Amino acid sequence: MAIWRWVAVAAFAGVVPGAGAQVPLPHIPAVHGTALSGERVELPAAFEGKVGVLVVGFSQASRGQVTAWGKRLAGDYRESTRVVYYEMPVLESVPRLLRSWVLKKIRDQVPEREQARFLPLLDHESDWKKVAGYGKADEAYVLIVDAGGAVRGKVEGTASDAAYAEVRRRVEGVQQE
Repeated sequence: MAIWRWVAVAAFAGVVPGAGAQVPLPHIPAVHGTALSGERVELPAAFEGKVGVLVVGFSQASRGQVTAWGKRLAGDYRESTRVVYYEMPVLESVPRLLRSWVLKKIRDQVPEREQARFLPLLDHESDWKKVAGYGKADEAYVLIVDAGGAVRGKVEGTASDAAYAEVRRRVEGVQQE
């Protein structure tokens, strides 16, 4: 038997170190923040016994996509006891002197009933970009996260019917595990 066949058989049987080992899933950075409603939010602790869906935006131009995702998620999960979602604009690059003004403008635009699901991120931008697989500044990044904070699925871009169906499919898959 050729050497490559032995390697293939050994890898399949788990004899070769690292062969067949699962690649660790990326985890979201810990968040100790405040939603627009004033409620403290700790992630991933808020996902205990639940599935998390995070819609992350890295630019003002991504706001439209983030809002569209938020509306679709609210329609299905606002009252859910098994799924928690947050819209999360990353504001670390906003100069500190302007942050309170920007946050006030955002708060004025977000309906009061959605403010508890709106969590501005003020730090760890580079970590969030890694986890999201950041490539396009003007797109929304939707992360499906398990109770431990592991990212179990990602979708980016507009909240099309097909993209939203994929998010729902992945949420259901994590719930069934």
